[in-house]
Amino acid sequence: MRVVVFAAEEPVYLPRYVEPILAAHGDVVERVVLAGPDRPVREQARRQYAMYGPRAGARMAARYASGRLLDALPGSLQQSLSGRYHSVATAARAHGVRPLPVEDLSAQWFLDRMGDLDPDALLSVVCGQRVPEPVLDVSTRAVNVHGSLLPAYRGRATAFWPLYHGESRSGVTAHLMTPELDAGPIVERRPFPLREGDTVDDVMERIVETGAELAVDVLGRLRAGERLETEPNPTGPEDYHTLPTAAERREFRRRGGRFL
Repeated sequence: MRVVVFAAEEPVYLPRYVEPILAAHGDVVERVVLAGPDRPVREQARRQYAMYGPRAGARMAARYASGRLLDALPGSLQQSLSGRYHSVATAARAHGVRPLPVEDLSAQWFLDRMGDLDPDALLSVVCGQRVPEPVLDVSTRAVNVHGSLLPAYRGRATAFWPLYHGESRSGVTAHLMTPELDAGPIVERRPFPLREGDTVDDVMERIVETGAELAVDVLGRLRAGERLETEPNPTGPEDYHTLPTAAERREFRRRGGRFL
């Protein structure tokens, strides 16, 4: 079996999302595709500021900068100092898998490369771009692990919106990938409770842990030759969310919500 994993590159959450998948199934992973340019710290900080606002954004920027600095060290030293890797690329190499940075998943050279790899399955976990239909067509089995209980909270900021709307639980969903974002048939939902006082960071940590476990299980089923049973994913425009606005961030804080 040959698997191609799609992710993005960032130093805080995603290395810990992807590493358990590679630890369990790295022997069948042909490449880890890192979608989108490897953005400099300044760009990462700008994006986090847009999400978290000034105070929490500054703290997240510091975490990003620290992760980038630690990633300059050899992977074995990263593990001994902090107990984890600080980039998806380093985690991939540690498991003998070559990372493949791709700025544009629709580029012809990348489609040709996917044809050469001829994967049996595609797995996406927080990919930096929408995987286009010609890439999906390379394999008959393409699964995304999304950080909410679909069909609710499609799109971005999946750790924020359930807290903003006062939900009692959130979770992750494995679903088949289609050209429309987060809209394919559902393979499995895996919920977790939202507790009083949870921060956005707390929820993101649970998304990472639960999502990695679900991804490992789904790949295990595929390796065993199981057929993935699915259920409908009836989505509507009201289910899709983007990053919160400044007004929504202020309202979240006014209610006592915290990002970190």
